[in-house]
Amino acid sequence: MAHLQQAGGKSAMASDPDRRFGPNRERACGSMVAMAMRSHLESALSETGRTVTSVLEELVGEPVDACERRHVTVAADTPNLFGVEKGHPLVQRSAVLQGRTSAQPFVNVETLLVPSRLPAAFYRRLETSADPIGRILAMEGIDFTRSQLPGPEATRPSARGTLAVPDDCLLARTYRLEIDGLAVMVISEWFLRSLEPFLSP
Repeated sequence: MAHLQQAGGKSAMASDPDRRFGPNRERACGSMVAMAMRSHLESALSETGRTVTSVLEELVGEPVDACERRHVTVAADTPNLFGVEKGHPLVQRSAVLQGRTSAQPFVNVETLLVPSRLPAAFYRRLETSADPIGRILAMEGIDFTRSQLPGPEATRPSARGTLAVPDDCLLARTYRLEIDGLAVMVISEWFLRSLEPFLSP
């Protein structure tokens, strides 16, 4: 997996014993009900062309916003998941997708992105608004494709103060997002157990 360096030279993949999330934090579900809930969520998320934002809003019945946003500029090492040269500027983003009315957190998200490959209008909205990535993609009319990656390790930051990702989440996944055939983001998502009431069979 690619390593990153902070602007000051410190590795952004350095070991941090306080981090509690490992290569795959999908909870081992022991009940048929829990398995059915996860299957329902996975099925909705797999629909071609739909964003996580739209799936989530339909599921919980309220708009969701990207809260607790944090952006850190890092430098790419090689090899990396984007095929960019060593030292190319990347941005590490963390956010919590949270219900606008309920203030309930539903998904923790860590994203590694290549600003130089993103439309300027998209990146401005990403920096300045509470709109989740999926909403901005839809509003800007940007077509994209996803390719699944092995686990939520690709975007893991080392700096303290980033999102505390729970061990006991409903589902965790990592994927690469491409626009016009270029890899622009690697996104890791942890779907929290606060979604369970909306997934009951």
